[in-house]
Amino acid sequence: MAMHRVRSVFALSKCKSKLSFSFFHLTSTRCFSSSKLPSLLDRVGFIGLGNMGSRMASNLIKAGYSVTIHDVNPNVMKMFSEKGILTKESPSEVAETSDVVITMLPSPIHVLDVYTGPNGLLHCGSGDPLRPWLFIDSSTIDPQTSRKLSMAVSNCALKAKKGLEDFSES
Repeated sequence: MAMHRVRSVFALSKCKSKLSFSFFHLTSTRCFSSSKLPSLLDRVGFIGLGNMGSRMASNLIKAGYSVTIHDVNPNVMKMFSEKGILTKESPSEVAETSDVVITMLPSPIHVLDVYTGPNGLLHCGSGDPLRPWLFIDSSTIDPQTSRKLSMAVSNCALKAKKGLEDFSES
């Protein structure tokens, strides 16, 4: 337990100093790797701005990410737009401008519609690779919906992101 806390403290310090101790090696490596990730995740799309999603999107904005949002609630869209945040009218429009898309939706029906609906994120009918190379679903959904979503994403070609090979495991 104490070891976990020590690692957490050092992880939060963002590894400003290099530690050569073998105990801290994983933390240093992790921080080194994650320090490159923000440049690969420049443009973040966020769909679903309810109680949880609006706060998550706001934290990404505060952290300096370029965020594009979409929600079915026009009042929420207006609130973000007034703050200078780019808003889009459909999930597919969010996908066109994003490197990574995060969804935070209330139910399996909403998730499937946002991903596979007529204006969904996976609108890959043209055969061209999709712009986002990473989809993160943070919705509270059942395992069966997660599997359906996984299969749908697997059937679409995602554009490769230059520099991603640095993070692949051998």
